Amino acid sequence: MIEFLCHDGFVKEFDTLTKKFPTLNKGLDTFKNLCEVQFHPLNPEQVIAPGKLHRINQNDSWSVWKVELLVPNSGLRPNQWPRMWFVVKGGFIGFLTICSHVDNYDDEEMTRLASERISDLF
Repeated sequence: MIEFLCHDGFVKEFDTLTKKFPTLNKGLDTFKNLCEVQFHPLNPEQVIAPGKLHRINQNDSWSVWKVELLVPNSGLRPNQWPRMWFVVKGGFIGFLTICSHVDNYDDEEMTRLASERISDLF
């Protein structure tokens, strides 16, 4: 079983986005279920499309990923779904940061922020 962790900054960002997209919680719950299979420590299976999941960085102990997080019944097109950065380390997945196209985010800045937040979780 995978244990999920959330950085405090992620929690604040997620809460802000939930006000704009009330079904975001359902999207995160679905993503967690997919992660249980995709990142299973002993028997991983690909269940998330490679076009939606992008490995950003890795070292010997963890890897950082970015995913387009589905927001059900939001009216958003897939290219408008929020982007979420997370880290995988063995049986742990830590959610680092999340942002939306509405915020006009800088991809490199978000990747840098995610990298900084890893040490806060592990």
